[in-house]
Parts: sequence; structure tokens; C-alpha cells
Amino acid sequence: MIEQNNITSLLQNLDERTKELNCIYGVDEALNNFESTIDEVMTKLVEIIPSGWRFTDICMVKICFDGIEIFSENYKETELKLSSKIVIDNKAVGEIFVVYIKPIKTEKRIFLPEEINLLNIIASKLSNFFLLKRLRHTIKDLENQNIPQLSIKEDNVYKWLEDLNLTDDEIQKFTNVQIKFKKGETMCKQGSLTSYTMLLTEGFSKNYLEGIQEHGFNFSIVKPFNFIGLSSLYGSNVYNFSGSALTPCNVYIIENSIIKNILLNNSDFAQNIFKWYCNTTERHLKRLSCIANKQSLGR
Repeated sequence: MIEQNNITSLLQNLDERTKELNCIYGVDEALNNFESTIDEVMTKLVEIIPSGWRFTDICMVKICFDGIEIFSENYKETELKLSSKIVIDNKAVGEIFVVYIKPIKTEKRIFLPEEINLLNIIASKLSNFFLLKRLRHTIKDLENQNIPQLSIKEDNVYKWLEDLNLTDDEIQKFTNVQIKFKKGETMCKQGSLTSYTMLLTEGFSKNYLEGIQEHGFNFSIVKPFNFIGLSSLYGSNVYNFSGSALTPCNVYIIENSIIKNILLNNSDFAQNIFKWYCNTTERHLKRLSCIANKQSLGR
């Protein structure tokens, strides 16, 4: 009898995990279509998400994002509620709610730990989707607009570099060579050799990976006071991505040998630059995770 109960429990657990996996696959499928509108994606997820919960027939969902609310036809607020935040750039911009609209009799807790984890995974995927969709729209808008070149005073550049704990002499070395790019010009080319890093001080540019999609995969909009090409400093001396100017841009060209020497002799600057690099890499990885949805959970 005990063995039979164990088998029954095991089969129930397997059934629940299967439901959760199928739910994730459905979510991934919906999020893989960047041509869909935000409303369409949210509506699709409201239909899909209940399939991952134990009591699917009484499970309802509401998704809130950027002033938009999409919810199940029979959705209503109850005490049997689970939620997870939609977060972009460390700021909560929405929320997903899962509720049961009828009382439940169960020996286990209302929401299983696996279901809590499932909702957090979905919220994370949706956050990345919204972030990447916003990035794509921003790039498209910048490419289609005739935005005048920004005017950033040299003292602002000096102040920013000074805040990185560079000395006057080191700042002079960083700002010795200045180049201007016109809108649409290539700033760096994936696979090409390089011996320098760029510091963008005016305008907007984009970084993208070639070959992932027909027109490349845009993974970052670069704003003033950001480095471009720092990843080649200690790795291979080639660009791992391409970059082009979305607006007229001003950059300072800094020889990698100069940066390496300053890193060796200025520990405060080294700490600041690695903090910047780690934060930038983390943001890029979160955005790139969107294109890996179909590989999630072993699919």
C-alpha cells in the first residue's frame, strides 16, 4: 500500500513537471515573435500561463505593464493569489498575477514551490522581451530621425573621467585623439583587428552581432560616456561585434597599451572600470537571453 502511494505521488509530480515544461515552451513560443504587439503577447500569455498550474480550470491570470492590463475573462481578485514583478533596468514596470477563483481543498500548500519558481521564470522572460522590444523600437526611431549632434562640453568629459579617478596626466592621454562619425557610419567591424578602445562622448551608436539574424542582432544602444571595444583589451585583439553611429558621434580613441598601463598603476581607476564593465556585461546578457528562449529548460 505504501509503495502504491509512493508510485501515485511520483506520477503526480511527473505530471505537474510536464505541465510546467509545456507552459514554459508555450511562453517561449509567444515571446519569440517580436513582430507581435505588446497587447498580443500579453493576451497570448494570459491564455497560456494557467496550463502550468495544478488547478488549471479555476486558474486566472492578469498581466500589467506600462499602463496596459490584460486579464482572463473570469479574472477576479481573491485571497488565493500569486504575483511576480516585471523588471526592466532594475525598475518594476509591471506585474503578473495568478489567482484561483474558487476555494481549494488540498493537503499541500495552495501554490507549490515549483509554481512560484515558474511564475518568476515567466516574469523574467517577459521582462527581457519587453526590454529587447523597447531597444529595437529605440534603434528604429533613432535611425529614422534627423537628430542633431549633441553638444557636450569638454569640462563634462573631464569631470566624468576625473570621477573614474584618473589623474590630469591620464585624462590628457585619454583625450589626445578625437574622431567624429557621421550618422550611419561604421565605427567598428566585427572580426577586424584593433589596438584601441573608443570613448563615446557625444551622440548615440548601436552595437550589434552579425550573422544571428538577417540584418544582425542589435544588443545595445551606446549613450555618451561609455566605452566601446573594451572587451578586446585583454582578449583577442579583434572586435567581437560591429558598431555604427545612429546620430553624429564624437569619440576619443585610446590606445589599449595606455589603458593597460593606467590599470596597472591606478587601482582606483581599475576598480571603477571593472565595475562599469561588469554592469554593462550583465545588462547585455539579460537582453541576449531573450533569443535563447527555445533552449530553456533543456528544450
